[in-house]
Amino acid sequence: MKKLMHYKMYSLNAFKTALTAVTLGVLLLVGQSSAMAATKGYTNYVTDSVDIPVRRGAGYKYKISHMLKSGTPVKIIEVDSKGWASIQFKKGNRTITGWMPSSVLQNQPIAKVRLEKQVAKTSSVEEKFNALQQELDTLKVRFESSDTELSSIKQEKFEQANELSRLKALSSNAVQLDEQNQQMKKRLNELENQNAIMKEQIDQSDDSVRRQWFLTGGGVLLLGLLMGRFFRPPAKRKNWGEI
Repeated sequence: MKKLMHYKMYSLNAFKTALTAVTLGVLLLVGQSSAMAATKGYTNYVTDSVDIPVRRGAGYKYKISHMLKSGTPVKIIEVDSKGWASIQFKKGNRTITGWMPSSVLQNQPIAKVRLEKQVAKTSSVEEKFNALQQELDTLKVRFESSDTELSSIKQEKFEQANELSRLKALSSNAVQLDEQNQQMKKRLNELENQNAIMKEQIDQSDDSVRRQWFLTGGGVLLLGLLMGRFFRPPAKRKNWGEI
C-alpha cells in the first residue's frame, strides 16, 4: 500500500511538472514571434494578423483572386527573387494556385491555433491531474482505514497471545491439579480402608467388652448365690418353753 501511494505521488508530481511546462509553453507561444523565412517545398501558414489577399501574379499589380484567413495552410511552389511565393491551397474539392508575399508566411501554425492546441493539452493534463489527485485522496483514505484495521488486528493478536499464554498456564496447572487429585483419591481410598478396618476392630472390641461384662456380671451373680448358700447365718435355737 505504501509503495502504491509513493508511486501515485510520484506520478502526481510528474503531472504537476508537465502541467507547469505546458503552461510555460503556452505563454512562450503567445509571446513568441513566429515569423520565419518561407522555405520551398514545406507547408506554410498565413500569418496570424488579417486576411491575406491571394493575387493572380507575383506583384501588387495583379488582381486579387482570393482572400485567405489567418492560419490557412498553404503549400509553397516557388519563391521568386522579389520575395513573392507561388502557393497552392484547398478550397472545397478544388486546388487553387496564386501568389502572395512570402513575408506573410511562416512554417508553423499561427499562435491562435497553437494556443488552442496547447489549451486542449493543458485541459487534458489538468483532467489527468485531477483524476490522479482524486485517486491519491482515495488511496490516502484507504491507507488510513487499512492502518487503523492493522492496528486493531495487532491489538487483537496481542490479546489472543495473552489469552493463549493464560490458557497454557491453566492447562499446565490442570495437569498438576489432576495428578494431585489422583493422589488425594488414592490417599482417601487408603484412609477409607483404614477407617473400615478400625471400625471393624472397634465393633469387635465392643462385642468383647460386652461379653466380658456379661461374663463378669454372671460370675458376680453366681458368686453371690454361692456365698448366700454357704455363708448363711445359723438358725436361732428354740427355747424349751417354746417347744
